[in-house]
Amino acid sequence: MNIRMFVIFFFLISMILISGCTDTLNDTTTDKKIMVIPTPNPSLSKVKVQTDGMLAELGYEGNHPFGLGREVLVDMSYYEKHNVSRGDIVLFKIKKTTEYQDTDIARVVGLPGETVQLKKGQVYIDGKKLVAFYGDDPTSKENYLMKKTLTLNENEYVILADVRWRGFNDSQSEGAFTKEEILGKVVGYEENETTHS
Repeated sequence: MNIRMFVIFFFLISMILISGCTDTLNDTTTDKKIMVIPTPNPSLSKVKVQTDGMLAELGYEGNHPFGLGREVLVDMSYYEKHNVSRGDIVLFKIKKTTEYQDTDIARVVGLPGETVQLKKGQVYIDGKKLVAFYGDDPTSKENYLMKKTLTLNENEYVILADVRWRGFNDSQSEGAFTKEEILGKVVGYEENETTHS
C-alpha cells in the first residue's frame, strides 16, 4: 500500500512540475493582417514605411503593406481613449533620430509591470513563452541585441519588429518605450496603395 501511495504521489508531483515548466501566455485575438480600408477617414494619418521589420510573411496577397515606401494608416488619437494592448502595431518615436527618420513601426509585446526576455527569437513574458504568430521569429535565432531581461516599470512597453533581425529601432537595441513615445496605432492600409508598383 505504501509503494502504491508513493507512486501516485510521485506521479502527481511530476505532473505539477512538468506543467509548470511549460507555462505559456497565449494571444489568440490579435489579427495576423491589418485591414484594407477602401475609403479612410480623414482623421487617419498616412505614414510611409521606412524599415522592413514588419515585413513578415502573414498571407498578404499582392504587395505587402509593410514594404519599404508603402503607406499605412495610423490613428494618432487612438491611445487617448484606449489602452495600449499586446499585439498592437504602433507608430513610435525612435530614440536615435536621424535627418532621415524619427519614427518607426513595430508591435507591442510587453506591457507595464512585466518582465520580457528574448531567447533565439522567442518572446517570454514573466517567464512564460508567448504563444502567438508574432511570439517567435524563426529567422532570428541569434540574440545579439536584447541579451538581458527587461523589467518594465509603470508606463513602459516592449516594442519588437516581427522580423527581429530587421528591428533596427525597437526594444532590442533601445530598451523600453514609454506611452508618450507611442504616437498612434496602425489600423490599416489603402488597397490601391499596395497594388501600384
